[in-house]
Amino acid sequence: MQKYPVVFGTDGWRGRIGREFTFEAAGSVIEAIGAWTASRNNPDPGDPRTIVVVNDTRFLSPEVARDAADTLAAKGWRVLLTDRPVPTPCASYHVKNRGLRGGIAITASHNPSIWNGIKYKAHFGGSAPPATYQAVLECLGRPLPASPGGAVEVTDLESDYAAAMASAVDLPAIREAGIRVLWDAMHGASGNLLERIVGPDSRTRVSTVRGERDPLFGGVNPEPIPSNMETAFAALRPGGFDILMASDGDGDRLGVFDASGRFITPHRILAFLAEKLWRAGRIQGGVGKTFSTSLVVDRVCQDLGAPLITTPIGFKYLAERMLANEIGIGGEESGGLGVSFYLPERDGVFSALLVLEAIAHSGKTFKALLGEQEDSYGLFHYDRRDRHGPAMALASLVEGLRRNPPDRIAGETVTAVADLDGFKLEFGTRGWLLFRLSGTEPIIRLYAEHEDEQKVSSLLDAAEDLVKGASPAY
Repeated sequence: MQKYPVVFGTDGWRGRIGREFTFEAAGSVIEAIGAWTASRNNPDPGDPRTIVVVNDTRFLSPEVARDAADTLAAKGWRVLLTDRPVPTPCASYHVKNRGLRGGIAITASHNPSIWNGIKYKAHFGGSAPPATYQAVLECLGRPLPASPGGAVEVTDLESDYAAAMASAVDLPAIREAGIRVLWDAMHGASGNLLERIVGPDSRTRVSTVRGERDPLFGGVNPEPIPSNMETAFAALRPGGFDILMASDGDGDRLGVFDASGRFITPHRILAFLAEKLWRAGRIQGGVGKTFSTSLVVDRVCQDLGAPLITTPIGFKYLAERMLANEIGIGGEESGGLGVSFYLPERDGVFSALLVLEAIAHSGKTFKALLGEQEDSYGLFHYDRRDRHGPAMALASLVEGLRRNPPDRIAGETVTAVADLDGFKLEFGTRGWLLFRLSGTEPIIRLYAEHEDEQKVSSLLDAAEDLVKGASPAY
């Protein structure tokens, strides 16, 4: 029995390198993925004996990817192994484009450098749903049946993936727009891919920082949020760029900043792209957002007459709605965004191309477009805090709020409550406060949004007081 049991989270398995994440543990997960992929009980379509394996830039990611490829090849698989670190969505693209049953990415996404992990990509070109991960979990420890004819093909998976992204946007318009872009890869898997897609002979210029591999990510978590962007901010000289964009460690999320370094939240980027793509007739169906995403999306949908669908937190729920042809675009507060006309998958580089396309088609500056959004839909402010505590005490707090919600909190009148994923107190159309338990750790996540920036802090302070009251030792 393993010292640290394998636990699948919202998108795969992650562990601390040398503790939970070892070659032995990773090998057991790979064999379980192989067993389920080839199982006669697996209902998914696609080639069950060819599989894609990619990796990010983390410590040991290339080595674990090679080990995974060798393991599967020895059992009869044809393994297409990336010849370089690539964004995780590259695996999703090849799984769908090649008609495969599944693919594997060695990555811990935006987690700190001491973590690594494994994601499984399903036949439709996106993150495997919970039922698939449960099936993989049930295969742990089972002998992997062998078949002859296996081989590892180390190959360029990035070029076709990049070409697919380029063909899914109006690249000539982007190149002619003359946008000055600073791209921060945060030493992650996206590298200088955006710069290479836009190309050197273009009026739009992309300059890349932190594009080289560094398994320590320069000493910061590879998550594109303001606290991790000091290097990019130093390069964002006044008047030098029109927009700063960044991607996380495995390239599936996008962070956006204006020319001054102001963070343009993923909420606003989702609303921005939903409006532009809807008006251009590029998307059909509704707009999807997760439970912790902004009311600005609601206002955009109301203005457009577009259906709004709210899902639990996690891009997999948005992907399900895309596959059901219910939404044309979906996004989450953490920077994951996808569109149905490309893949039911979040992708940081492709999302960046969509932002550049929208700017190019408008004929305006990004600054002007942001001003128009604020004038039309208002400006919301948002923040989140994560707090530890005894799991039972935190669960009791949320259940108590559900049974007996307050009428007022931090001076705000509670007009409604919702419990799609966690427990939310709503304040009309002005804002909300969300309490949500982590599924894998003794943590409660506190989210708040409000038109009044000061109210966000006071709401989160009030929420923290409730957490401290439920678990005073913490």
